Amino acid sequence: MSGLKSAWELSLERSDKLAPELKSQKKLTKKQKQEIAEIRKEYAAKIADRDVTFQSKVHKLPDRVHPEDIEAQKTELEEQFRLDKKNLEEEMEKEVEAVRNRKE
Repeated sequence: MSGLKSAWELSLERSDKLAPELKSQKKLTKKQKQEIAEIRKEYAAKIADRDVTFQSKVHKLPDRVHPEDIEAQKTELEEQFRLDKKNLEEEMEKEVEAVRNRKE
């Protein structure tokens, strides 16, 4: 009977086989976790700010653009917002990775 493994143990073994790089990841200190949380919060605020700006610009389009051009302008604004958001998310991940890789 001692040879039987729990579902949890079996799951851990499978996860090690599927993603061995996770096993080699070092544990984060409390300070690192706090820094990462702060970075994520900061970038979430930046993204939210860009979203509000985007929504405002879209809302003002009928006042500033000829009716035939509204859809094209809206599409252009959406693409710019997606690009800005993607860039901010990439910056955030770089900062988080730097905190994770730092020697404590």
